[in-house]
Amino acid sequence: MNVDERVGQNIRKYRMAYNMTLKELAVLLHKSVSTVSKYEKGDISLDMSTFVELSRILKVSPLAIIGDETAKEEEECRYAEKIEKLYMYSYDAIGKVIIKSVIEQQVVEGNGNRYKVHLFNDVSEIREPGDCSGLYTGEYEKEGFIGTYMLHNQALKSEHIMISCVNNLVNPGQQLALVSGLSNYTMLPISFKAVISEKEIVNKEKLMNLLTFNKDDIKQMKQINYLTIQNMK
Repeated sequence: MNVDERVGQNIRKYRMAYNMTLKELAVLLHKSVSTVSKYEKGDISLDMSTFVELSRILKVSPLAIIGDETAKEEEECRYAEKIEKLYMYSYDAIGKVIIKSVIEQQVVEGNGNRYKVHLFNDVSEIREPGDCSGLYTGEYEKEGFIGTYMLHNQALKSEHIMISCVNNLVNPGQQLALVSGLSNYTMLPISFKAVISEKEIVNKEKLMNLLTFNKDDIKQMKQINYLTIQNMK
């Protein structure tokens, strides 16, 4: 994949994450739909002014659009060149479906415990994260084996979520988490389990065991009067 194709793929990813059509993006860029389509296919290169304008419209860093390890971003905070990709899973008991999300994060240079984050929530396909139900942005900070994500919905600025994580003692490449925010169904405060993994998890039975609350969870909640997760799975 050459640079133009990689840039085009990222433009499409972020455009779709904002539920923006080609025509809508073309209007904002003052370009024809055909030209924007060629950008996304990697058929033509972006000029510098269009590149900067795209970064502003899509509310992402130039590095996120380039997706190139040789690129660097010049902002108040400088971020590492590498973009780390993680996979987050949760369970929707009403719809009876496992929700798959993709996290892309960059560590802040000089502070290895702080990251800039993009969360593509509820993706249709892991390899097409732009096709998601919502884009959340914010930061992740970790300290030892625990960490916290503080993210806000790009479509609804008043909606924020917090993801509290702890390294899985059994599987080091995973984090067990509680996600706190507002329910899409009731618009009331809720918390639910999630798993964040360095690799895709395809074993549905294993995921369900990690994501659903069992009798022991409910018993413990009644005893201590707060919701927590067991870190022994």
